[in-house]
This record gives sequence, structure tokens and C-alpha cells, in this order.
Amino acid sequence: MSQENVERLRGAVEALAADTDERDWEATLAGAWVELWDPGIEWDASTHPLPDLAGVYRGKEPTLRWWREWLAAWEAVHVEYELIEAGNRVVGLFRQQMRGHYTGIDVASGSYAMVFTFRSGLIVHAKFYRRQSEALEAVGQSE
Repeated sequence: MSQENVERLRGAVEALAADTDERDWEATLAGAWVELWDPGIEWDASTHPLPDLAGVYRGKEPTLRWWREWLAAWEAVHVEYELIEAGNRVVGLFRQQMRGHYTGIDVASGSYAMVFTFRSGLIVHAKFYRRQSEALEAVGQSE
């Protein structure tokens, strides 16, 4: 099931990466992403660098609100990523380039990571890490 989790997550990341505007993002969030979330998902963005988004969100609706708020800031998002299978977890190593919705300014996020914990093919927990090495350490791996 672990490789299946990687592929399901890859499908959701690719769907969002292919979107070109807010309407596309909304459709993808409501489809490919929400379908991947357990009803009791815990989205841990407590270490997110944007203070307005830092926190822990529980359930599909609060998690969806987090995504909508984050995406509302951007006109375009380009993501490069690698997914690493780690048992019932998947480590996502990300690098993003965004263009501000209101400013038109390009912003690079640098490297960050997330660890997604799956149960029965659904994400039950996702945790944001500012450093990729921290995420890898959390699952017992190293760079």
C-alpha cells in the first residue's frame, strides 16, 4: 500500500501543479486533494513561515480553508518535488516559485518538506517542515 500512497499523492500534486488559475485550483482542491484526506485529517502547519497560516487544522473544511488562503496569495505556482515512501508515510521534498496575485512579484519559497501519514489510503496527518532534513529525520531517513 505504501507505493500506492506515493502514487495517489503524486496524482494530487501533479493535478495542482497543472492548474493555471484560481478556478482550476478550487476544482483540484475539491477533487483530487479532498478525496485524499481522511475526514479527521490533521494539517500541521504550526511551523509555516507565514504567521497567518501557521497553526494546526483539524478536519477537511479547516484544511481546505488553509489551502484556499494560501493559494489566494498567488497568481501562479510552479512546484518541483520528490516523493519518498516511508512505510505508511510519504515524505514530500518541495521547492516552489510563486508569483504574487496582487503584486506580480516572483517569490521563491526555497526548500521545504512535508510528511504525509496515510491510513487506509487516506491522509490522516500532514506536517510541514521548514527543512527537508528535519522531515527525513522524522521518518528515520537521512539526506
